[in-house]
Amino acid sequence: MSSRTLPLPRERGGFDVAAPPSPGLHLPRLRSWVVFTAAVVVAFFLLILSRTTLDQSAFQVRDLEQQIVLEEQRYWELRVEVARLQAPDRIVGAAEELGLVYPDRVDTVQVRATPRPSSSLEDRWAEIKALLSAHP
Repeated sequence: MSSRTLPLPRERGGFDVAAPPSPGLHLPRLRSWVVFTAAVVVAFFLLILSRTTLDQSAFQVRDLEQQIVLEEQRYWELRVEVARLQAPDRIVGAAEELGLVYPDRVDTVQVRATPRPSSSLEDRWAEIKALLSAHP
């Protein structure tokens, strides 16, 4: 058996003298907690910012979808209006109100061709102008 000495128990009610904590000992722990807390707060605000940005985008998409629906309805209303305006019965009625009628006879206008092909473009234009001024 080996003999070993055990420390004596302290008396109850006694005070221990503690050395004052050194200022540099707890400062790194405090800095790390401050940095960690600041990072958590910044992350929280970034999360809120991202949510509000997404919500704004969702509102814009909803407004655009509503505008698309309205424009599609307007498109189809305009298609119906164009079909109504293009109806042959409506056009014939409007033409008769304006005094337009089908002609009784059809006259054919014949234009005499140039006698010979000209060598330059200016000569050809001069011949065409002469033809047009001769027949009003």
